[in-house]
Amino acid sequence: MNTINLPEIYIINAFGVLLIIGNIISGYFNAKRSVEDKYLFWITTCICISCIVESIVYTFYGRPELLYRLVLYLGYLWLYFSIFIIGPLWVILIEKHNKIGSGKLLQSLLNYISLLGVAVLAINFYRPLVFYIDKSGVYHRGQFFWFYLLSSLFFFSSGIAVYIKKRKISMIPFFPAFQIFIPILVGMITELLFYGISMVWAGCAVSVTLMIMSLQNENICKDKLTGLFNRYYLERIDLKYVDKGILCFMMIDINGFKQINDKFGHSEGDRGLLFVSECVTKSVGDQGSVIRYAGDEFVVLLNTKDYREAESCIKRINDNLDKVNQTLKKDYSLSLSIGYEIFDMRLIKMDEILEVIDKKMYMEKKRYYSTHDRRAQTENDS
Repeated sequence: MNTINLPEIYIINAFGVLLIIGNIISGYFNAKRSVEDKYLFWITTCICISCIVESIVYTFYGRPELLYRLVLYLGYLWLYFSIFIIGPLWVILIEKHNKIGSGKLLQSLLNYISLLGVAVLAINFYRPLVFYIDKSGVYHRGQFFWFYLLSSLFFFSSGIAVYIKKRKISMIPFFPAFQIFIPILVGMITELLFYGISMVWAGCAVSVTLMIMSLQNENICKDKLTGLFNRYYLERIDLKYVDKGILCFMMIDINGFKQINDKFGHSEGDRGLLFVSECVTKSVGDQGSVIRYAGDEFVVLLNTKDYREAESCIKRINDNLDKVNQTLKKDYSLSLSIGYEIFDMRLIKMDEILEVIDKKMYMEKKRYYSTHDRRAQTENDS
């Protein structure tokens, strides 16, 4: 067993705590922008506690007095128990962030593994299956130690698997799950190979910081009203992702939106925008991305090169919007003009793509107003 280097442990864990404190005082969690921030906050809190607890544990390590051994036992108990807080929260965070589900099988596995892990820790009070502290105050791993190590790997790899499985189109990888997991993995391997070196919890703190930075970068590309991507998202695609291959682009415009604003007020107009954005997002699902381009205009990036799939998506959008109109029973009816085309992004620039689909959308709008109130067309075009 290697000699424990207390100054090194203090410095690394202090680094982890300072990172966490920096994230908290930065005001990120105070903004309360989304449900996922709550999960990230509790992950962050557990990591901060674990950094402190680990430093205390190593401080009292090897002291035979009963009080010190009790502190050691409770400290290691927390470090094992925190695995079943942070791990499941990590998977939930990925699900919430990408608005996807992990599936019943994975959810059952997460629940059963967590329950088993906590149950074995309870049994460890009477029979040292996971760890024990001998009379000289020295920590020893039990035969179930590897279950907790494998559980940690399972939780984090499950989050990555959910992210990869459902992320069919990702023009800009805001949430790089692999890169975020690397500091934790390096810390785990280091501690396994060199006992007495503290790396895991500081690695977790680095990973949380990377997550927060990624989410902040993503917020730059988010529309504040609808939560959709904004125009800057398209500009970043144009600069960095022109080789993604063949994609379908749609330009969507709300018919008579100016009339809704003028007659019912801008607050009602904002609600109309939210209804449309939710409807389009639901219809596109995980097949693409939805962008609020400008005002009442939306752009959809659909991961297909099949015109039939594009037409099917448009039909879903219109059908879902009809259901919204029937449910809301407003004094106005929401309808859309949609222009689309399929492009090879290696052969065309984003400006040209937007020009093409804008013209196609305008043609659809002219068809719409050929059978509807011409005054609405004049007001809308103004």
